[in-house]
Amino acid sequence: MTLPEYRVKARNTAESPENKIHDDAVARQYGFRGGLVPGVTVYAYLTHPLVAAFGAAWLERGTAAVRFVEPVLDGEELTVAGTVVGRDAKGVTATLVASTAAAGECATLTATVPAGPRMGTPSGCSSVGYRDAVSR
Repeated sequence: MTLPEYRVKARNTAESPENKIHDDAVARQYGFRGGLVPGVTVYAYLTHPLVAAFGAAWLERGTAAVRFVEPVLDGEELTVAGTVVGRDAKGVTATLVASTAAAGECATLTATVPAGPRMGTPSGCSSVGYRDAVSR
């Protein structure tokens, strides 16, 4: 099952960052074209397809492991695509990739959505995503 694709113009949300690599001038001193978008923001972008597909089930009991590969810069178009790679009675496993035209793959995420306390769609879960993922 393919997860819904998510596209966003990445934004550097760090206004007065303690970590100066998010500042355009400092980032340029280190060879970047501009300030780096904070990892927590990239993580948030990666979760959009999970929430769209699995809703509250992922928010309430899902897990995620993220690997940041290349920086995402302010203003870049970021595309997040994902696929369910495993499903069984215990739940669902999905992998997602965030990429930009300039850098290619920027971050990867592996997520799990454990099965709920009973069979069927967990309370608050998107009707299509979870049911389709565990039944295939």
